[in-house]
Amino acid sequence: MVPKAASVAHNPMRVIRRVLSVALGMTFLCLVSVESSPAQQPNVFTLADASTLLRRMNDALVNRQTGKFLSVFDLTKMSGGALFKQQITSFISHSDSIRMHFNLTQVTMTGAQGEVTADAEMEAEIANSSRPALYKQSTLRFSAEKTGASWKFIDVQPRSFFSSSRSAASSANKSSSGPE
Repeated sequence: MVPKAASVAHNPMRVIRRVLSVALGMTFLCLVSVESSPAQQPNVFTLADASTLLRRMNDALVNRQTGKFLSVFDLTKMSGGALFKQQITSFISHSDSIRMHFNLTQVTMTGAQGEVTADAEMEAEIANSSRPALYKQSTLRFSAEKTGASWKFIDVQPRSFFSSSRSAASSANKSSSGPE
């Protein structure tokens, strides 16, 4: 045993190579474990995700594109999704023009769901109507879930906001014949 200790002591390059080899090996293992970590990009609903969905919704309403509006929602996960689809289809088809404005006020996560609160204003001219333009103002609450690679809304409340009805379906809705 003494000769081995003596041979290592007499060859300092061998010691340095061994230390470097161990250090490089440990660094490589650390890098591999970080790269293969499944939690690299957590599924967090961000302000950018919420803004993108609301912008797509807004563009679809203004351009009266029912399919694009509904593509922001996962109707299979939405309670009453088929009824909501009918409601949106009817609303857009009965409107000559729609002007929308969303003011995003809050984005949070609750478990695996994203939650969005936005103040919304809408003015819609109803087709074949002599009535003044429909004006609505409300605070909307959206729930979102990750569907594949993207986020989609799975609920919006109050849903009555997206209808040609002038009556308020919830206390959060304010309807009138024009801006106040």
